[in-house]
Amino acid sequence: MSQSGSRGGAACLQVAGRLAVIIADMKIINLLYLVTAQAFYKWAMREINPLHPDVPRIMLRQQELSEQFRRISA
Repeated sequence: MSQSGSRGGAACLQVAGRLAVIIADMKIINLLYLVTAQAFYKWAMREINPLHPDVPRIMLRQQELSEQFRRISA
């Protein structure tokens, strides 16, 4: 009985290890997305006419992305 209990514990540790790797991978992918999106909006702000009606939306999106980046990197 003790052998089956130790096997169950080892399997649980393997699952937990896999989940940790998956979560780390997803965090990296999310960070890549945030950095890419921030670079895009920074470029868009340089290229767009300051009087364009989408400027407030772009600025709002930049703030949202920077907040997400701060939450993830903390």
